[in-house]
Amino acid sequence: MYNTNYECRYHKDDVFLETDEVNEQEKDFIRDVLYREDLINIFDMEEDDTFDLFTSEITDVYQKIKHYEPLHNSIKKLASDLFTEDMETGFCILYSYHYMYMAHKCISEYLDKGFISEENIILLENLVFK
Repeated sequence: MYNTNYECRYHKDDVFLETDEVNEQEKDFIRDVLYREDLINIFDMEEDDTFDLFTSEITDVYQKIKHYEPLHNSIKKLASDLFTEDMETGFCILYSYHYMYMAHKCISEYLDKGFISEENIILLENLVFK
């Protein structure tokens, strides 16, 4: 089940305090751990759930959104980065580290409201086409 109420935190600046004594390598490690935790929470899974369950969950979400044309440019671009035209592959890439926080915001908005604001589409496209 997709958790539209979950807010990603791995990408936020306030994850670290100015008083935290961590170097850049440690920050990257912590952000990676937070990213994985965010991904698990978005799909309402447990840490020990199988890859097959994750695949099933992401396929279910893709089936709900695959006809929403404002996302097609971003999905096609990400698929082409892997030398494929498969839209589902491109959709999966939306959940990679660099895009997930914005993709989740867009997908959640669509699942809750039936549309994605133009502002959020533009923000996602800015990430994808950068």
